[in-house]
Amino acid sequence: MEGAPAIARTLGFDPDYGVLAFVDDKGQPRRLDLRAGEVRTASKEKLASLSTANGSDLYGITTKGTLARITPAGDWSFDPPAPATILFPQTNGSVVIAGSESGKTSLWLIQPTDDEVVQVASLPRVSKIHAQVGDRIYFAVDSGLVGVRSRDLKPVKSVRLKMPVEAIVPTPSGDRLFVALAGSRTLSVIDRYSETVTESVELPGAVTELRMDPLGQYILARPEISTDSAWVIGIGSDRVNGSIATEWRADLPGFAPGGSIAVAHGSDVDFVDATTFAVKSTVANGAQDYWYFVAWNGFRPRLADLDRPVTFDTARAIPQPDSSAIPAHNDSIPSPPLRDASPSMVPTPRELTPAGGAYMVSFAAVLSEQKATESAQGIVVNGVKPRVVRTQSGSTTIYRVVLGPYATREEADRVGRDSRRQYWIYQEAR
Repeated sequence: MEGAPAIARTLGFDPDYGVLAFVDDKGQPRRLDLRAGEVRTASKEKLASLSTANGSDLYGITTKGTLARITPAGDWSFDPPAPATILFPQTNGSVVIAGSESGKTSLWLIQPTDDEVVQVASLPRVSKIHAQVGDRIYFAVDSGLVGVRSRDLKPVKSVRLKMPVEAIVPTPSGDRLFVALAGSRTLSVIDRYSETVTESVELPGAVTELRMDPLGQYILARPEISTDSAWVIGIGSDRVNGSIATEWRADLPGFAPGGSIAVAHGSDVDFVDATTFAVKSTVANGAQDYWYFVAWNGFRPRLADLDRPVTFDTARAIPQPDSSAIPAHNDSIPSPPLRDASPSMVPTPRELTPAGGAYMVSFAAVLSEQKATESAQGIVVNGVKPRVVRTQSGSTTIYRVVLGPYATREEADRVGRDSRRQYWIYQEAR
């Protein structure tokens, strides 16, 4: 894109809004909006350990060790008990923070934007090498790997290794972990469920970096003694299939669509077949660009319903429930707008309600009306507060904290993600 700053590395892609988060060559986080065709600065503050779980909400560490969350709707910060060193944003909106404390590594689990630590864990002093494998986070230590479960920081079985860890890469499914050891001519394959080394991959030599195929078929390994080649490892066969000539950069070699590998070869970029290593196509002078591969269909035509103005039947509007009378269902309350959406983009729930019933976002289901009301008061999503509805489960009365109804599960899920809280989606019976 003309006028865009040089990209040092990518952070993630948000397919819902067509936004690519990246770090420019000066270390500043930015967002590239593919729909609008413009680049925006996310923050001018100097941040380390920049990362994201969804491509939209960015997390970083300030020079004082404070966590900074940067979102299109506004920023938020959190001071951990000790200066932060590593961040692990989770897809459910929570964040695991690591920091050094009293000669050890402490972990804190938080749920933005609450200023409270939910869980705490203590580990031996860890190195900068780490990886998240499914719901587990592993850290390299002198004797191998130690880890915790990301949802509650409960420790998992440690894995002993013979040499220091050089690089870690998990499979996309999170069932296995490939570990390169310093100076070793083998890759150790760790099974996530048995938490033991179950296999090994023989290499022509030691490697310093690993890259995983998003489809889980191949691994690219960077040889320790070479700067112009990469080894292609077949995950199904657990062996090296061969070597390809390429410059090793932040973006290339990389896995491209169609079972090919994009490699920087001189001033050009070649697309090499991952199985035969034959050159399928070449982009002349492509090495001057930064490459990032993502599947996105965001340029599809908009639905006509999305551009119709919203109208509400005020005569049928039902007031907010009080503690003495809470309706079981309130279908006349319009759904809250989506993030970054103008009123003209929000469909009318009554007109688009699916045949099986509308979708609801639930944040809590408790037996106490007072607790449900207190929980609802602490939640605001895009300027809208949830309501409490009373339902029956047999002879038991349950109070739910909900937002909705929404016409599609995608709408409901988007609102739940915007809440940055734990939530679940259910479909109302009609």
